Amino acid sequence: MNVKLRVLSAGVLFFIGGQTLLAQKKANDTIPEKTKELEEVVVVAYGTQKKQSITGSITTINAKQLQDAQASNAVQSLTGKVGGVQISANSGQPGDPPQVRFRGLGSLSSSNNPLYVVDGVPFNGNINAISNQDIETISFLKDASANALYGSRGANGVVLITTKKAKKGKFAVTFDTKFGVNSRAVKEYDIIRDPGEYYEVFYNRLLTDGVYNGMSMGAAATNAANTMIPDWLVYNSYNVADNQIIDTSTGKINPNARLLYHDDWNKNLFKDRTRQEYNINISNSSDKNDTYLSFGYLNDEGYVINSGFSRYTARLNNELRLTDNIKVGVNLNYARTEQKAPIQQASSSQYSNLFSWARNIAPIYPIWARNANGSFMIDPLSGERIFDFGTTAGPMGLPRPYGGTLNPYATTLLDIQRNSEDNLSGRAYVSINFLKDFNFTYNLGYDLLSGYYTSYANTIGGDAAGYGGSLTNATSNDYTVTNQQLLNWNKTLGKHNISAMVGHETSDFTSKMLAGTKNNIAIPGLPVLNNGTKFASLNGYNDLYRVEGFLSRINYNYDNKYFINASFRRDGSSIFSPDNRWGNFFGFGGAWVVSNESFLNGNKIVSNLKLKASYGEQGNDNILYPAHVNLSNRGYFGYGRNYHADQTQYEVVPDASGGITIKEVYVGNPDLKWEVSKNFNAGIELSLFNRINIDAQYFERSVTDMIYNVPLKPSNSVRYMSQNIGDMKNTGIEVSIDGDVIQTQDFKWNLFANITSYKNKITMLPSSFVSGIFKFDEGLAAYTYYLREFAGVDKSNGDALWYMDDANGNRVTTNDYTKAKLYVSDKTLNPKAYGGFGTSLSYKGISLSANFAFQFGGYMFDGVYQGLLPSGGDNIGQNYHKDVYQTWTPTNTDAQLPALDLSRPNQMAASDLFLIKSDYISLQDASISYDFGKDVLPNGITGLRFGVYGSNLALWSKRKGMDPRLTRIGATSGNGVSLNNYGVVRSISLGLTVKF
Repeated sequence: MNVKLRVLSAGVLFFIGGQTLLAQKKANDTIPEKTKELEEVVVVAYGTQKKQSITGSITTINAKQLQDAQASNAVQSLTGKVGGVQISANSGQPGDPPQVRFRGLGSLSSSNNPLYVVDGVPFNGNINAISNQDIETISFLKDASANALYGSRGANGVVLITTKKAKKGKFAVTFDTKFGVNSRAVKEYDIIRDPGEYYEVFYNRLLTDGVYNGMSMGAAATNAANTMIPDWLVYNSYNVADNQIIDTSTGKINPNARLLYHDDWNKNLFKDRTRQEYNINISNSSDKNDTYLSFGYLNDEGYVINSGFSRYTARLNNELRLTDNIKVGVNLNYARTEQKAPIQQASSSQYSNLFSWARNIAPIYPIWARNANGSFMIDPLSGERIFDFGTTAGPMGLPRPYGGTLNPYATTLLDIQRNSEDNLSGRAYVSINFLKDFNFTYNLGYDLLSGYYTSYANTIGGDAAGYGGSLTNATSNDYTVTNQQLLNWNKTLGKHNISAMVGHETSDFTSKMLAGTKNNIAIPGLPVLNNGTKFASLNGYNDLYRVEGFLSRINYNYDNKYFINASFRRDGSSIFSPDNRWGNFFGFGGAWVVSNESFLNGNKIVSNLKLKASYGEQGNDNILYPAHVNLSNRGYFGYGRNYHADQTQYEVVPDASGGITIKEVYVGNPDLKWEVSKNFNAGIELSLFNRINIDAQYFERSVTDMIYNVPLKPSNSVRYMSQNIGDMKNTGIEVSIDGDVIQTQDFKWNLFANITSYKNKITMLPSSFVSGIFKFDEGLAAYTYYLREFAGVDKSNGDALWYMDDANGNRVTTNDYTKAKLYVSDKTLNPKAYGGFGTSLSYKGISLSANFAFQFGGYMFDGVYQGLLPSGGDNIGQNYHKDVYQTWTPTNTDAQLPALDLSRPNQMAASDLFLIKSDYISLQDASISYDFGKDVLPNGITGLRFGVYGSNLALWSKRKGMDPRLTRIGATSGNGVSLNNYGVVRSISLGLTVKF
């Protein structure tokens, strides 16, 4: 499926469907259905068509490549398929958006998210509200020549989504369905799962502790066996006395002991679920009118119990040609989505985080309460099993040392965490051609995102049981109105082709939120606010944001060989104070199509050769609140974007008697100004033998007046202030290659690969600062690790050792963690290279494809692994990684890891011991399908396709259970650290497509 472009917003090229010719192809050539850099496009100037070269970098994914996607967000399915763009999952929770980064990091405290544009107008809704089957193309604009006219919006790249329209002169109906299974894609860390093995490990920990504190081996063994249950673990899941679980002569489970019960938290919390999707679209085209109508339903159940995402969609795209020179159109989309997200409001370390709980609770603790013989305790009224919440007041009467009073399996079933949203998106335009060479277009965009959010915590057990349960109802309404007025002029004079555009754009955004919480639930399970009797909180806010832009662009080419373009945009943003509100942004580029010169014309080897270069500057005003800001009125939704960064912000806080207290919560900075991204791109595009396509590009992405939420002195009541603090630069190369290995009438085999490699450096910073485990300083890469360095193990006693500098500046070791020095590491979060590769084959009606993604050269801090090797007396009842067998013990003095006991809490404290390469290769998706030939189809059916589709099928990383794809970079929190996130979902489905 090929594409053509037309000039809409800001003179930028918006893909709207149709057909085009690539520069290296003849007019009657067939263009392969695959991702590729657009060489030449047809610019539709509302009645006239002009060929015009792209001087920048754009990658386009077409409808055929999207038809196999199984993600609820179409962009999520493109990991590894777009050169220069790193797409990764923020989580596996169905309905969640992915993390998208264009050519490295673009900001430190401002958003790194790209601008999404849908059908020609910037989009402020959720992309998951758009059905994959309604999308004609997704295009990624990566350099200044392609996206400079977006000014304040395009600094982090632009994602253009174009929805389907009716094909000229056709009436068609298409029905598409997929039904399959969702499961956990990445296996768990190598944790201890057997109760007996856990008792043995903990016994060994107690024995080591006894020896460390001066006991003999015999005395330490006896003490460990006698105290393990009554003093520490409390629960005994065997049929022998507490002090007889372990045979002290062997350190193993008593051979006479029989296991009475064992509940597997992982198997109960995570189960395979179904995924089903149904779509139907109807399109009709006539001389005067084009109509596209679609309806869709998706039910994407998560493998975490009580999680999932459902969506109902309806779309109408209609264009009416009133005369030869006047046409009007409207694109309407409505989506009703509902997301069940049980761990949405749980941090990585909270007990209520199901992934944290499942991998960290010892396998000796049950889900359901047990009788003395190990049988289930049954509620006499309901006949159901009774949950164990680990309290002395519970039916088992045992105070669980790990997460006492909690049972996340029970609370996930009993609680409600539901996000319901109505998404309405409208695009309307009128286009008028006049005076032969002129066109005026007016575009109107409207986005409404209206949400109702429910959070209910039950009365039986868990965090809220102590105050009779809790419930929160929240509503939000986000409105965006965008107006564009564009005047275009196009002229051809012999071999000279000129086009110019001037325009004006305004965008007004309003967000309103209200959230209330009550405790002491009257009727269990009823999640409405008046069901609570005790008032807890009531908060709300109104956000207003406005941006206005004046824009212009000129394009020139001579004889389809030499191309230049230039653009200018002046933007004003309500984010900044009046003195710094306006910014000037521009871009220009040039290209030379060498293959159109006479000395290469008709060359059988070089079918296309283009040289191109561009430069541009864009602004970024998408400033985020610091992660640790304390704004109670934004607590439910998180702090997100700061629309008033220039102003000091306060909250009204009532005291105990209801009096008014004014609290300063954010220090404004009236001197704050635009963060500016300066992008240079130079590249070569080469096609050989009409089969091999190579695109190699060098890029520099510099950020000046970089905005960062700078930590203030501890004496300040407010801990951060947004400031323009310095400059940063990404320098790299991006190479994409694809080739038709075999291309006959019946058999086609294509291979593709892309790789992006870059280096990041902070080029100017007035003073260095530390944020968490990172140090930011001039000359360093952003997110350079700043940690104590692990120096090994003291073989005599199992002490962990770290490095420090002595009085003479020499590196020596110490077993005192507080004296160990923090060193700037040579390791950073930034990967050195990322990309993807894949293949597609087709033989007659059979099609097969497989796509891989990869990343190499960066590092992450595996905090999850660190937490699974607990030391000290505060982690009793917590599970262990099986690397516990690599720790020091009195009988394993050559171990690579320090001793784990109850007396030394810093043995596994943060150091570079837990830095690990974030390298991975993943099989992102694969499919096999069969298209039935038209000669076997019954009358009325024009196409029939059956297929099997799989996504997130395999992952190879440095440690089992660790998924580098979930690592954050440039986020508000959690950067570079493995987290207890909702893991990626594997989906395998059967699909059927019928065309009438």
